[in-house]
This record gives sequence, structure tokens and C-alpha cells, in this order.
Amino acid sequence: MIHISELTKKFDDICAVNHITLDIPDGEMFGLLGTNGAGKTTLLRILAGILEADSGEIQIDGEEDPFCPSCRKQFFYLPDDPYYFPNASMNSMIRLYGNHYPDMDGEEAQYMAETLNLDTMRPLRTFSKGMKRQAFLIMALCSGTKYLLCDEVFDGLDPIVTEVMKNLFKKAMEQRNFTVIMASHKLGDLEDLCGNIAILHKGGVVTAGDLRERAEHVRKFQCVFPDQTNLDRLKNDPRVLRVRQVENFITLTVTDGTEEIVREIRSLGPLFMKEIPLSLEETFIAKMEDTGYDIRKVLQ
Repeated sequence: MIHISELTKKFDDICAVNHITLDIPDGEMFGLLGTNGAGKTTLLRILAGILEADSGEIQIDGEEDPFCPSCRKQFFYLPDDPYYFPNASMNSMIRLYGNHYPDMDGEEAQYMAETLNLDTMRPLRTFSKGMKRQAFLIMALCSGTKYLLCDEVFDGLDPIVTEVMKNLFKKAMEQRNFTVIMASHKLGDLEDLCGNIAILHKGGVVTAGDLRERAEHVRKFQCVFPDQTNLDRLKNDPRVLRVRQVENFITLTVTDGTEEIVREIRSLGPLFMKEIPLSLEETFIAKMEDTGYDIRKVLQ
């Protein structure tokens, strides 16, 4: 288990990680979701031992020194743009990783690569961005480490290959006990894999937990009101997360005390009122907008 307490990291006057506190349980896929600049990469680099935090604490399996050599061998960090030697092939990188990670399964990596039609003898520099991502995701999955850290996990992959890689992750999780922490600015990369997701914003945690469970406490209503209906009190209710209005047609996203909100809506005499399903993406958008962030910059 990874326990993070009040972790902080600044670069000059920019606070990249701002007093983050998180518990990441063993044996699950945990998501870090947020915009570019939210602090995801910095947090992963601190966990990987690449960066040192300014303050705060990290405990890994109760170890007082989480950056000791034996602990580091339990982490495989896959950055957004992984490094490889100029003429390195996938095979040579597998051998290199095998020197550092004692449980690296080269045969399984070779099998996965063949399944995806990747030539393990061909120089990686000749691969497309998507092919490189596939290659390094395979090597990460076959590293045999207890913890796998992936930044922008499926970036550069087309939808079909993304689904293939997601299935490889699911299969690996079924076969052995390890923990995956994957960061992305795309909710779709995480929602069908991660049981728990932490939403990061400006270096801090907006919310963390099972977003599907959180979605049960957020509801959306579409309504049509008569002309001249005063909606100010409804719009200013703190339980109303989002308001979208086109003339007399209004969409409300609400949380906490929704039965009271329903009574409030009905008291205004709507001509039409219907509750509609709320997706996880809409839950994320509502949470982000509640922090005052321009949501148009988020899911691009």
C-alpha cells in the first residue's frame, strides 16, 4: 500500500504538488485524472524517486525509507515520452530492463509483441508514436514489479489498440498481484479500468474515490419553465453544480439534498421536468467546474 501525506513540491513560484494526501491500496488500478499542469506527472516522478518532495511523507508498504534500492526495484515508471538508446530495439530494451528488474518476463513480452505485430528486432526509433507506446506498455506489464506507474497511459494509441492494451492490463491484473497507478487527462482512458480515481487540479486533490459511487450523489434534470419565471434562487443554490439555459429550457446538475432541489423545481411550476442519466465524464466536469476551472480546457 502507498500512503501519501501532505506531499508538496514547488518549482520556483509554481506549486506543482500542493499538500496531496492519498491512500493507494494494493492490487488495484488507481487513476490520476486532471488537466495538463494539474500535478500528475510531478506526483508520479516523486513516487518513482526521480524528484524529491519539498515536504510531506510517502510510506510504501510501511517502509520508512521508500527510496531504498530494494523498494526502487519494485517500481516501474513509464513516462509520457520514454527514453531509449538511439539504435535500441525492443529486444535490447527488454534485456536492459531485465538487468534491473529480476522478475522481468522477456518471453511474455516477446509473445505480446508478436501478438500485436511488433518487430522486436527493429530499432524503436523507426516505430510510430503509437507503436512505441505499445512496446513500452508491454515491457512495463512484463517487468514483474509490484508497482507500475504510467503517465498519459494510452496517449498516441488509436481506439482499437487502446482496447487491446486495456485487455492486456486486465489480464495481467488477473494473473498476478500488483498495483497500477495511471495518469491521464482523458476520463475514457481510466473509467473502465480504475476502481478509484483522484481528480487533480492546480497541484491539489479535488476529490478521490470511486467516481461511480460519487455519481450516485449527482443528478441531472432537464426542465422547461413558463415565461418570466424567476430562477435566481434555484441557480444560486449551493447544491446546484451546473446550470445550462437556452431560453426557457434549463439543465441542472445537482448534488446533496436532491429531494429538496426537486421540490424547489416543482414549486416553480415547470411545464416539463425529467431526470436524465449522468455519465462519469459529466460528473468529472461538474466537479471541475465547481472549483472554478474553465472546463473547455479540460477534455480536449
